[in-house]
Formats: sequence, structure tokens, C-alpha cells
Amino acid sequence: MERKRELTKILLAESFKELLIKGSFDKITIKMITDQAGVIRPTFYNYFQDKYEVMEWLLETEVFQHIREMTEDGMEREAVYLLFRKMEKDRIYYQKAFEATGQNGFEEILEKKIRQLIEEMVGRHKIKLEKLQGIKDKKIFLEFHTITVVTGLKYWLTSRDIHLSADEAMEYYLFLMSHPILELLEK
Repeated sequence: MERKRELTKILLAESFKELLIKGSFDKITIKMITDQAGVIRPTFYNYFQDKYEVMEWLLETEVFQHIREMTEDGMEREAVYLLFRKMEKDRIYYQKAFEATGQNGFEEILEKKIRQLIEEMVGRHKIKLEKLQGIKDKKIFLEFHTITVVTGLKYWLTSRDIHLSADEAMEYYLFLMSHPILELLEK
């Protein structure tokens, strides 16, 4: 019985994902999702509150669950790389997901997941305090990092001007994180 429930939840989420790839977030209705999944409309509410919760569940199960397992095993660099790879794999879906804006929009959901991930990583490791020289509030530092990662992912996935693979995007991310712009300027 539990297996059937899980399969129904996956079916609903996959239906949403297919509809989003083909259309617009704002135009997708719960009825469209349930029709595509071949279930009745009230079934949706046994699993999700709304479309935003479906997006969050997909992000958690398809991306962050795996990434979290890797960070728990001390594979932080590989976990960040996996984030880029997973998003590249479903690039069209994520491009469309970023169109869901506002409160509870995809960017806000992604920020929450990235923030949790960074906090978990920092919680498992000591921060090199000498590297934080001049930083008064570690929480603000972590928030800046979260915003940088999310904005970078959004730009990479949604920009029509650039076409980078996950490997190339990861290379930019690593370079950016290890080379402050002020240290690169010739004087």
C-alpha cells in the first residue's frame, strides 16, 4: 500500500514536470496535473498542497537528497558538482521553474535548500576563522554565499547569451569562490 502511495506521488510530480516543460507555470492547473497522471483531482491534495510544493518535492527528491548524502560522507566538492550536473540534466525544467516567481517561487525554494545545505556543511566542519578576518556575522556571510550560488545557477540556466556545460559552470563557480575580484585587479 505504501509503495502505491509513493508511486502515485511520483506520477503526480512527473505529470507536473512534463506540463511545465511544455507550458507555463501560471497556466498549469491541478486538474491538468491529475488528468495527465490519470487520477481524480482530489488525489492531488492527498500528496501536495499546491504546485509550489510539487516543485519543492521534486527539487528535494531529485537533487538535494543525493547531494545531502554526499555531504554527509564528506564529499562536499562532489556534491556541489552533482548540483550542477542534476540541473543541467533537467535544464529545460529548471529554466521553466525559475519563471515561477514571487513568494514560494522556485528561486525562493532553491535558496532555502541551498541555505540548509551550506548550514549543514558548516555545521559538520570548522570554519577557518583566519579566513573570516573582518567578518563580524557568520550568518550574513553564509547568506551572501547562498545568494551567490542561487544567482549563479539562475544565470547559468536561464541566460540566452551563454551556453556552458555543468563542468564549465562548475569551473566558474570554483574560480569565483577562490578568487575575489579585488585580488585579480592589476594596480
